[in-house]
Amino acid sequence: MCKRSTVFLAALAVLCGAVGGTVAVTPASDAALPETASGTFIQRKTLADVDVTITSTGTFRFEKGRLFEWRTLKPLPSTFTATPTNYAITVNGKTTTRNLKSNVDEIAKIFEIKEVKEFVKGVKSEPQVGFPNKVTVEFKNGDRLDIEMKR
Repeated sequence: MCKRSTVFLAALAVLCGAVGGTVAVTPASDAALPETASGTFIQRKTLADVDVTITSTGTFRFEKGRLFEWRTLKPLPSTFTATPTNYAITVNGKTTTRNLKSNVDEIAKIFEIKEVKEFVKGVKSEPQVGFPNKVTVEFKNGDRLDIEMKR
């Protein structure tokens, strides 16, 4: 899976209660999430190898236990959508859909997706409980993603 896709998955990590240096999912974090949330985001990804920061903007939509949509508007339009049973990524009009190996009956379980574990070193969110407004994602290759979400 491409690095861009892991950015979308990493955003899910925040909504799924991942905090600290490792991936951690706790049932209490899901209980603290609102039933629905939507808004805008600005994300800045710093590429460690070339010391460049790429800024993206877009919208998000969340329905607890049903849907998470992360729509990047600039610089490259794309959409990541996750449901309890699958996730899809659409870039340049091409959609790739993957089934989840286990039945995801709550949004916290989506962080068990293999591709997330392969690339993400750690995720921190502020606040750590409930729906975040700031997120920092550290990747195993040294890249860093800072996300600000406004509801």
